[in-house]
Amino acid sequence: MKLGLTLALIACLFASFGSAAGNDKRDDRNQGAKNEQRRLAVNSPDQAVAMAQRQFKGKVLSVQSSGAGYRVKILNNDGQVFSVSVDAATGRVSRN
Repeated sequence: MKLGLTLALIACLFASFGSAAGNDKRDDRNQGAKNEQRRLAVNSPDQAVAMAQRQFKGKVLSVQSSGAGYRVKILNNDGQVFSVSVDAATGRVSRN
């Protein structure tokens, strides 16, 4: 009887350590995603718009996620519509 109880306790301990190890793996993946976000120079569409507007004056018509960054469509004071690419990794802003 005592042996059965001891074995049951040991099994419970192993089960709890096993699930804790699984949680550690999930935490590692979440931490990796957070680290990736911190390494990016541009983390949001709003930030991409702000960077584009610093360099090119005008009204922002749209912003879209595109590949490795964002594409911001701008209407300037002369009535011209153009696109600006904002690289998420470097923060580089370039007119297309």
